[in-house]
Amino acid sequence: MAQIDMVMPQMGESIAEGTILKWLKSVGDKIERDETILEISTDKVDSEIPAPATGVIAKILVEEGKTVGVGTPIAVIETDAAASGNGKAEKTEAQKPAEQAVAPAPAAPEAKPAAPAESGGEVAREGKRFYSPLVREIAKQENISMAELEAVPGTGENGRVTKKDILAYVEQRQGKPAAPAKPTPAPAPVAAPTSTAPAAPPAAPVVYAQDRVEIVPMDNMRRRIAEHMVMSKQTSPHVYSVSMCDMTKIVNYRERAKNKFEQNEGTKLTYTPFFIDAVVRAIKDFPLINSSIEGSNVLVKKFINIGIAVALENGLIVPVIKSADALNLVGLARATNDLANRARSKQLKPDEVQGGTFSITNMGSFGNLFGIPVINQPQVAILGIGAIRKTPVVIGEGIAIRDMVYLSLSYDHRIIDGAYGGQFLQRVVENLEAFESGK
Repeated sequence: MAQIDMVMPQMGESIAEGTILKWLKSVGDKIERDETILEISTDKVDSEIPAPATGVIAKILVEEGKTVGVGTPIAVIETDAAASGNGKAEKTEAQKPAEQAVAPAPAAPEAKPAAPAESGGEVAREGKRFYSPLVREIAKQENISMAELEAVPGTGENGRVTKKDILAYVEQRQGKPAAPAKPTPAPAPVAAPTSTAPAAPPAAPVVYAQDRVEIVPMDNMRRRIAEHMVMSKQTSPHVYSVSMCDMTKIVNYRERAKNKFEQNEGTKLTYTPFFIDAVVRAIKDFPLINSSIEGSNVLVKKFINIGIAVALENGLIVPVIKSADALNLVGLARATNDLANRARSKQLKPDEVQGGTFSITNMGSFGNLFGIPVINQPQVAILGIGAIRKTPVVIGEGIAIRDMVYLSLSYDHRIIDGAYGGQFLQRVVENLEAFESGK
């Protein structure tokens, strides 16, 4: 028998650590190669991890709930040495050497700033400590240099700076007056009332009888969603536009074509591809919608990657259709269904939930007429889709029953004004209402 170390896998170029969510096998259990034996979570996605070899779990080195770096041994597997052919454990994706797994990955093209940042505000990846992408992003937005970041006290594992640490530092930093570039002698200031009122004492916790409240800790996904939503609201001043759209042509076409479409293409025809197609064509006319902000620069993306929100049992995830502008209706239908199905079965790869430039979320799936979504950072806009309902509509001098839907657009007022956002949304409506089945 031989023993091999199973290590925390590299789940994506920007992923440096992972959290053990659940071990599906115990010490002493027999396992088969490619059998799912645990679930892990990164800051991008939750994933099921297969066994790298057939054998028996000899040791579990990292308990559930613990976070460790890529390449860290998490279990020991006893396996028949003969099975590998050379007496050594065969290395798989889940067993890449630590030195390879933690090698710095090149930054994604879309993450490069349009112009070099000033040295005072640039946050480098290098440093004495590891910094998560979220901490680096907050530091960049707050113009915190690497030298300054290195001095921030960390309460995380091995002294790492957590989101809570960096936000506390930012709050403390903003409360202090900026130091002058060249200090000059000055007489001692006369005592005067401070310009800011003292912080109010924290509210006393509400006390409930034990039998009236159930305490439910947030799971890892819910914590990530909560952090991301709060960060988005703190980052972007949200503004909203809502329009009604006549979907009658598309509803009639889909009703006629959906059965034959599924037979010919092997995938279902939902309404989502129609909305994606309309959005992609509108983005080409309003490119600022397809951008992000880095410091004082606006990065207008020349590629269109559409994120589609998928509801899960305990949260949601936004897989990304890359180069959506290169796909026709059939391609969009296949990509949408494939990503949604794999999202629900935890089969997404981290790279499939990164790189989005615009997002779409469908509240209509749950019968809601419309909703006001939160922007998916670092994007600057998101489209909400309501339920399609038969509605009496005035057409000319008459009234007709039409299939109508509410579309809501949330956008970042830092770079998108109401006129631009409203015109973009109206173009999406026009594209949908002008649908021709022959295209």
